Amino acid sequence: MRKTVIVFTTAAVAVAIAAVFVIRGGGRAGRQKEKVIATINGEAVYVSDFNRALALSFKRDPMFRVTPQTLEKQVNMLIDKRLLIQEAREEGLDETERFVNTIKTFWEQTLIRDLMAHKDKEISGSVTVSEKEIRDYYGLLSHQKTFQVVKSKDKSLIPELIRKDPASVEWDETIGPVSYSDISSEILMKAFKVPEGETQVFRDKDMYYLFYVKEDASVSVAPFDEIKDEIEQKVINAKKHKLFKDWLRSTREKADIRINENVLRGERYRHE
Repeated sequence: MRKTVIVFTTAAVAVAIAAVFVIRGGGRAGRQKEKVIATINGEAVYVSDFNRALALSFKRDPMFRVTPQTLEKQVNMLIDKRLLIQEAREEGLDETERFVNTIKTFWEQTLIRDLMAHKDKEISGSVTVSEKEIRDYYGLLSHQKTFQVVKSKDKSLIPELIRKDPASVEWDETIGPVSYSDISSEILMKAFKVPEGETQVFRDKDMYYLFYVKEDASVSVAPFDEIKDEIEQKVINAKKHKLFKDWLRSTREKADIRINENVLRGERYRHE
């Protein structure tokens, strides 16, 4: 069979789509027999989509390991990706809906990129930063903390752990020493404000995190005026990131998402 190599440019995408569909006779007929791993607002996510995402993860990270947790994460990433694409359609950012696999990745990445730019512009207009917020951030830079963490979906376990001596708790992991400017996790940012020797519980979706501040070391920081502008931009970026996550969470909550647990469970067993 002769191989045809096509180089896509922005102007040629529509022509390429039409040409591929003429040659292949359409791209969706063969998918009707595939197992559906989830539906988002009535739109199917197939097992082949799931396996393609896994293959990409292996390609990007040779250390990637298949576990029930990473498989669940892949499903959630696929759901978020599909929600972004659907939202891009609602915003009128796409002109063609039928794409075959040869250009599907390009199409999806372009739509998501355009939507991200669209949302970034929309969010930027509502973000402001006060002098106090900049100084509060600056004050945290002089600390370097070490945390011990327990993660659990069972809320009832947390009170018992809080009552225990930290030395007797079986911690899931130790984080640090880490500086405030080096972290991106919203939960870790909140935990950074907990004093040394104290514990506090934080919740993210259905997971509970018990943080214990094991150590709080002082570190030197550049003068405030020298890094004020840099701090302001970091605070702006953090606010924009949070607003985007809140918007995506809200979009997800309003969406009709149905995960086929039987199919997903079968895929987990197959990959374990």
